[in-house]
Amino acid sequence: MKLGETRAKVRIYGPNGSAEIELFVDTGATLTKIPETVARKLGLIPRRTVRVELADGRRVLRPLTFAEIEYDNVRAPVQVLIGSDGEEALMGITALENLALKVNPLEQRLERATFKEYASVLGS
Repeated sequence: MKLGETRAKVRIYGPNGSAEIELFVDTGATLTKIPETVARKLGLIPRRTVRVELADGRRVLRPLTFAEIEYDNVRAPVQVLIGSDGEEALMGITALENLALKVNPLEQRLERATFKEYASVLGS
């Protein structure tokens, strides 16, 4: 593992069961991405195709599906991109938010986060 790089072992659930997978935690990525073979094994069917901008500025089309991800005994629904086998599997910011997690870059691990609500309270 490189300095500042965080990885997390998660369990992904689909109609055909679940699988444990290691994801590179990428706070610059919006969505989570898993390999096509994992999606197929779990019975995750693409619901639509979305345009995704890569780090180098290129734009590609990716299949998008829905799954549940579990980390540290917390399970939440997430949108999941289906990538080609051999591409890095990623955990994006929406999965972190849905699971109430934040990255501790010094310890290279995920930690519990607190949901924030800053709206004014009625009547104050």
